[in-house]
Amino acid sequence: MSEIKDRLTKFLEYKGYGQLKFENTAGLGRGFVNKVGFNINAKSLEKIAKAYPELNIDWLRSGHGSMLNGENGDSEVTLNTPKEEHSQTTESEDTAKWVLLLPVSAQGGSLNDFVVSVKESDCEKVVSPIRGVDFAMTVSGDSMSPEYPNGSRIFIKKINERAFIEWGKVYVLDTCNGTVIKILVPSDKEGYVKCVSINTDPIFAPFEVALEDIYGVYKVLLCMSVK
Repeated sequence: MSEIKDRLTKFLEYKGYGQLKFENTAGLGRGFVNKVGFNINAKSLEKIAKAYPELNIDWLRSGHGSMLNGENGDSEVTLNTPKEEHSQTTESEDTAKWVLLLPVSAQGGSLNDFVVSVKESDCEKVVSPIRGVDFAMTVSGDSMSPEYPNGSRIFIKKINERAFIEWGKVYVLDTCNGTVIKILVPSDKEGYVKCVSINTDPIFAPFEVALEDIYGVYKVLLCMSVK
């Protein structure tokens, strides 16, 4: 087994992913993980970096540094979380990352517009309690209640929707008509996805969105709300 494959296998174990899911998400050919040698071409590295921004590509390629980006950087903070064996953590502290909290005004436009036009200084930074998060944002409205109530904060990660969508999961869609948080399911119409609300009120009936009208798809990794 090559050293690169060893490191790639370690990352998959960290993510809890099988080889096929990793390959589909990154848009790589089936069997890529088994076939990887001592080098990875630039195109494959670019696909992996886009699908898994938390992965340190230099570490994957050469073994230098840490497996995750920013693991030793200044932009991260340490959260002390209780463990079963100890009342306080020592060496086993969990690492969390500062992420941008998208302003409320961005929800009426698109995440694409935010990334391109809104200055970082306009946004509050919050700590994500989990790894692999790109942004945080606030849920507006009751269509996804009670699991995602109005005012709750969600932590999201951009995915390659052309390669793989895990149907039945909750995503934020960046569309030409603004941003929405919905459960995505297959549509009977080619080139569309169906958006389903958790709230069963008839005013939140399912609707369909054309893939060509979607600028980006962000998987919801965590929701935090005040009880």
